[in-house]
Amino acid sequence: MKHLNIFAFLILLSLLAACGRTDSGTHAAEEYGTSEEEAHYTPDYTPIPYDSPLHDVFTSGRTRGEYLEDLDFLYTTLLENYPFFGAVLRSYGVDLHTRYLETREHIETRNDFPSDEHFAATLNNFFIRNAQHIGHLSILDSDSLLHHIHSFSHGVELGSIYLQPFLDELNNPATRALHGLTDADFIPPPYGVESAVFAATSDNIHTYIIEEGRIAYVSIFAMSYATMEIDRVTLLDFFYQVTNYDHLIIDIRQNSGGGGPYFLDLVMSPNISYPLTFRNYVFLMGGEHSRRILGAWFDAEDFVRPINHDVIARMPYFHPDDVHMLNYYLRGYSYIEPSHDTGIFSGKIWLLVGPWNFSAAEFALAVAKQTGFATLVGLPTGGGGLGLQPLLLALPNTGIVVRYAAGYGVGEYGRESYEHGTQPHYLNRPGMDALETVLAMIEEGSY
Repeated sequence: MKHLNIFAFLILLSLLAACGRTDSGTHAAEEYGTSEEEAHYTPDYTPIPYDSPLHDVFTSGRTRGEYLEDLDFLYTTLLENYPFFGAVLRSYGVDLHTRYLETREHIETRNDFPSDEHFAATLNNFFIRNAQHIGHLSILDSDSLLHHIHSFSHGVELGSIYLQPFLDELNNPATRALHGLTDADFIPPPYGVESAVFAATSDNIHTYIIEEGRIAYVSIFAMSYATMEIDRVTLLDFFYQVTNYDHLIIDIRQNSGGGGPYFLDLVMSPNISYPLTFRNYVFLMGGEHSRRILGAWFDAEDFVRPINHDVIARMPYFHPDDVHMLNYYLRGYSYIEPSHDTGIFSGKIWLLVGPWNFSAAEFALAVAKQTGFATLVGLPTGGGGLGLQPLLLALPNTGIVVRYAAGYGVGEYGRESYEHGTQPHYLNRPGMDALETVLAMIEEGSY
């Protein structure tokens, strides 16, 4: 492994270096009207439990009260752990509290739910989908659920015992019944079997010589753990092939994410001659659910710390409306080490980016931009790459599993990743896409 990443298996950030509090931190706390010793966020809404009549049973076999209990459980958990209510409102004009109330009213007045799947569709259409994936808010289908189970099981087998609470959240009677899971599903296939099958049919990497001896092009469609090893061979061969070219264009405009280490290991490490470092911050609300799932990190000394307002005070673009709900913080740190004595490609590296870039792809772009590894050209990205691995929440009655991010990740100046994404160095020129823009800049020498 050529770069240090404490949460390399699942988490997009790394080793945490905490900042000590200074006297100016007291001033910052006073400025925000709160202190570091008190909790900064308290839910201001408590649902009224629904007393379901005995005859109020749907054809699914569940009562109306059970479905309302699951909705209320989800909403109150998000209130205490999901720090993106403000980001959703600012980005899309959607008030999730209002959407929750509308969903509750719909359930209270609906005549029937023939299955838990129909309830999940209602939950998604009325409430979850309105967040537009800010904070990774979504419902896991059976395939995604099984993928998470195998990933967590592999991680635990390899000694990452801090992943056990993630696995335990999925191994409950309600979720097992909903998705037809058995004990065998929690025993992952031999490590690498799924990856080999997937990689054999993968068409993840495309390479092309735009101008012989001068301009090379490669596109990467996903940053998948399943294809890492076969992609490593393809990419290294191509980097050696074009080692003396002037320009390398890396197109990830259609890349929506995958594994955080992919880009650092397969693209950056082979093409740098000295170590690079990347730093940012992640803030947490620290509700009961996130503290339980992330318990190993909360318990580790100097790992997750009570919020330090001196840190926020140095970030001019940190949104003031979000400060009061955050209780803890950690500092992300990635160290990217060269995999060769000298970088294979020493020319100019361009990254083509756009709104489809999300999650691990967004993380890669943020690292590439902050470290100066590449010049970004295209459109603002989709965001979501500077937080932690999203948490999973199993609803108590139906077993529906909701994914949400608890980490409020910000760049060095305080811009939240989901809301703002990464701005490219150069926007597309009028009437041109990103590739056309780069080729025009190369032709003109205007870079």
